[in-house]
Amino acid sequence: MAEIYYGSRSMRALMTTLLLLSSACTRLEEPSRGGEAFYRESGPDGTELILRERPVRIVPTSSSTADIVLALVDIERIAGLPETVHSYSHEIAVNGLPEGLPSFTHYTGESLLALSPDLVIGHIYQELGTTMVLRQSGIPVYSMQYPKSAEDVIADIESLSILLGERARGEELARDLRARLESLRKDKTRSHLRTLTYTNLGSGVWTAGAGSSVDLLIKLAGMQNAGAEGDREMDYQIDTERLVVLDPDIILVAGSVSGLTPSLKFLKEDQMLLGLKAVQNEHIVVLPSTLFSSNSQHLLTAAEALSDAVDALPRAKK
Repeated sequence: MAEIYYGSRSMRALMTTLLLLSSACTRLEEPSRGGEAFYRESGPDGTELILRERPVRIVPTSSSTADIVLALVDIERIAGLPETVHSYSHEIAVNGLPEGLPSFTHYTGESLLALSPDLVIGHIYQELGTTMVLRQSGIPVYSMQYPKSAEDVIADIESLSILLGERARGEELARDLRARLESLRKDKTRSHLRTLTYTNLGSGVWTAGAGSSVDLLIKLAGMQNAGAEGDREMDYQIDTERLVVLDPDIILVAGSVSGLTPSLKFLKEDQMLLGLKAVQNEHIVVLPSTLFSSNSQHLLTAAEALSDAVDALPRAKK
């Protein structure tokens, strides 16, 4: 027999997983297209999603989807959570991780099928091959888009609350978020401040440009994102010379669940950055990792925390 070669690692992994599933897993029955269905809508990625019953074994596949799901359903309806919630879920940081709840490390078909979910909630940027494997196995997958505004986040929550059969909880959370959003946008006291994110884990400095979640965070806190100047978009690496030219009023750094903040250490030890006005004025804000790049309802929590932290900074030196 001639050897068959699949041209990419992701394709080979997909085919391997499909073969494993065909031999080791029983294909789940797909919902009938006739008769009543608990839920029947096209998801954000355009794929029709059909649920026969209210889901009771839900698996969110990222920290942000976990934050939303945890706010909308009782913990008994969650079949498992990604390991990343330990570092990046604010709901878990505040309320703790329930004992005995299974977790998974990677978004793979085998890992998720082992949890026997009746609904998986993920993002379109996650491995498409895994999403295909899950759907081929009869598991409904709701793939969310990347939010571009606070309104997008609120709309996602309302849509998910209907999908999960928790419309009342979703409406209550949405009302609260809209009120908080209005309060944030009314506050113009920080509109003159330019904020720059600084991330350095030992292999160079990164910052956030336009279109990133941190860019949205900075704007919601009523400030300008210095990292977006020069038409820079998303996360990108930045050199010391460019940092000196930008010379922001505020530097924003991500904290760590371990208590260590390597970015802050590198920032304060870089002799070439000691002249930055944010460093001289001690205008450096450290946000918890669970808030720094949140795409859930806690994007507003992060904006409120950033606003309060900036308001509490010492006066600028003359």
